[in-house]
Amino acid sequence: MRCVAVSRTDFLYQLLNGNGEVLNSSLFLVGDARTRARLARRGVTALSGKLEAQSLYRRAELTSMDLILLMPGRRAPERILDAILAVAPGAPVLLIESETERALRTHYPTVTTFPVPHLFKELLKPEMARACLRLRVAEIRRHFEGAERVLILMQDDPDPDAIASGLALRALLGRNRTSAVMATFGAITRPENLALCKVLEIEVERIREADLHEFDRIALVDVQPPVFEERLPEVDLVVDHHPEAKGYQTRLRDIRSGYGATSSIMTEYLRAAEVKISQKLSTALFYGIKSDTLHLERGGTRADMEAFAFLYGLANHNALRRIEQPELPVEALDTLAAGLSHREIRKGALFTHLGPVSRPDLIPQFADLCLQVEGIEWSVVSGFVSGELHISIRNVGYVKAAGEVARAAFGDLGSAGGHRSAAKAVIPIQQWRETERELEPGAVRKAIVNRFLQALEEET
Repeated sequence: MRCVAVSRTDFLYQLLNGNGEVLNSSLFLVGDARTRARLARRGVTALSGKLEAQSLYRRAELTSMDLILLMPGRRAPERILDAILAVAPGAPVLLIESETERALRTHYPTVTTFPVPHLFKELLKPEMARACLRLRVAEIRRHFEGAERVLILMQDDPDPDAIASGLALRALLGRNRTSAVMATFGAITRPENLALCKVLEIEVERIREADLHEFDRIALVDVQPPVFEERLPEVDLVVDHHPEAKGYQTRLRDIRSGYGATSSIMTEYLRAAEVKISQKLSTALFYGIKSDTLHLERGGTRADMEAFAFLYGLANHNALRRIEQPELPVEALDTLAAGLSHREIRKGALFTHLGPVSRPDLIPQFADLCLQVEGIEWSVVSGFVSGELHISIRNVGYVKAAGEVARAAFGDLGSAGGHRSAAKAVIPIQQWRETERELEPGAVRKAIVNRFLQALEEET
């Protein structure tokens, strides 16, 4: 389909300039010979003449198969439309005009109107946002400039969103793995997260609180200082999409709790700063958004969708398949079977305690599985891992925020929190014993049920 742009000036050319796909098959019809000559000098095919005259459109060999972009300027468009449609009856016309109240649908059924204010809003709004982000990037870079070693700190068991965001921040700062260390106080445990680091060759170091003095700047991604039990020195930057926590100081922060993933925020930064996004980084960011939003079904916003769509064509999907399908040990099936045989369902919530678990990643995996049971709105799965009680909470997304319920139910015993539809609590067994006394599986499940339902009622 040929695109025919009709306007008295070269405004439509300026608007379309840079879009080679449109210009290669476009013809410009303008109101005067001087404008036509100016376009011709730029290698643009153009004709000039009276826009209200049928002869101009006959010279252009206009047909009903052409798409016409019409910007009549200050004059009423009816006479121009009549001339166009007399030569090419039924041709589709996109009318760009300032008169937003004009009703043309009845007399011109093939005409679609597009008001100029809307046009500029669509064009300028994202550019204004990018301009603000470029300023923020410049501020971040200035602050980290000159630092010999930077620490990019993630939560204790970093997920794909955190890992990808750390990798993106390193790229934004123009640093390498030596000058910007990605680290955690804990360890990566979930198979798909381990696979992510292995397949994409991402190094995440494990550090101690005593190591913090070795770094000149500290940045946190996908997490905020109150989550850590360790005492942090002054933090330089926090970028996160979780609800904003209270009681901490940082030089720079960007908390967007409306976003489904921190990877979406970092993608916006990279695009605004025109940083070249490698296939490795694209794959990590794409998987970070995909996993944190459950394929955009959990908490995904327009910003997440735009970042997801942008990264889709850049990501290595063969690598993603290797990451998303890690092996499940046979003994995990026995653990699940034992847990499900002692399940308890109360008020739309399914509870099960797995007892001692060899791998902590099995608990959230089973929580995801239990949420698929008919009629279940919440799943709460727990298990003992290396001297700690781990509790994973999942919900269907349209009920109370899982992170808030987790904090209310278990925050007095250990660390607890998370997203709207996914949360976790990690409680030292000694602390659990001192408070709840019993460690027998049935008693542990009963205590978790009581605490959870009480917190759920309080949050309602």
